[in-house]
Amino acid sequence: MSHQISLGLYEKPERLDSQLWRGSFNARESTLQQLSPYVGKMKSGMARALVLLYSEPGEVVLDPFSGSGVVPLECVLLGRHAYANDLSPYAYVLTKGKLTAPDSAGEAIARAKQVIEIVEAQAPTVDLDPVPDWVRKFFHPATLREILVAFRVLREREDYFLLSCLLGILHHVRPGFLSYPASHLVPYLRVAKYPPDQHPKMYAYRDVRSRLLAKIRRAYRHPQISPAWFQRRFDVRCVNSMYLPWKDGAVDAVISSPPYFGALDYARDNRLRLWFLGCEDWKELDSSLTANGRVYIPQISACLKEIDRVLKPGKHCVLVLGDVERDGGTRRTAEILADLAVEVTEGAFAVDTIYDDHIPDERRSRRRTQTTKFERVLVIRKKG
Repeated sequence: MSHQISLGLYEKPERLDSQLWRGSFNARESTLQQLSPYVGKMKSGMARALVLLYSEPGEVVLDPFSGSGVVPLECVLLGRHAYANDLSPYAYVLTKGKLTAPDSAGEAIARAKQVIEIVEAQAPTVDLDPVPDWVRKFFHPATLREILVAFRVLREREDYFLLSCLLGILHHVRPGFLSYPASHLVPYLRVAKYPPDQHPKMYAYRDVRSRLLAKIRRAYRHPQISPAWFQRRFDVRCVNSMYLPWKDGAVDAVISSPPYFGALDYARDNRLRLWFLGCEDWKELDSSLTANGRVYIPQISACLKEIDRVLKPGKHCVLVLGDVERDGGTRRTAEILADLAVEVTEGAFAVDTIYDDHIPDERRSRRRTQTTKFERVLVIRKKG
């Protein structure tokens, strides 16, 4: 079986096979997939294999829980029409940022330089008093002023690509990022490991200009842009997936990785990035996201009904789900959703297969965790 790149397109696999996505994909995926980190995102190799296996060029593929936009980006690179949705503003920006990326690094850099000139002119006058203390503690004051102007300008311009790049360099321990020493995924300061008196350079001013331009260059290192990219079609929304905005029978395939059943706190884990996007109350968002164990079953049931409504007869819904081990028990999410899909649609769905895939430690955002050890690919088909 061949999996070689051909003009940015990939040959269709013969069957569902975990060998299609084994190993690290950082060097094999489009670098546009690496704009900003996201806890629990689908591996791009898996997304690519599923898109190729369960859809054809020109068809509409829906991801109702798009997260960082892994599936939608693979869709447009492979000549599919991508529908994407996520309730999180951070996920919405990342998904739209990838799909609206300029055709070249030169174009992206030119746009960024226009914004940077505004940032450098206006930053000295920014008042930091309205900024919450928990946000201010992550940044040198001069850096924070530049960041605030940059986010304001980019949000006004609805430049989702540059917003995504800025979100991607917001916090880390490396010098190419904007914060004081902090973790890359979930925001917390690492002062104990890097005391300011011993590492003064890590607490100095960091300019937005050099770091944002460097980030853009990294994004275009290996973009894997294909001819299909220049005719890409997509529709990205930020709504609850219990109320999908598309028409009945508008979708040829659904490929998605729904939130893990009570295992991750998607808003809390992205609270600093969400704040800069204008979502100041991350706790309210976390309580409404489907991952919340208190709302998971009723909300995912409503989502499955909506998937049934928008999916064409005879087509597939493919869900990548994690088994969750917590409080001494295991939630076998694939089996739970398989039963729910048949029940809530009154038999409109039939279960094709549940494919098991062990999660190696190098695939984890948080390594050595015991919460999720297996992913299962649930494939259900709408009768017709």
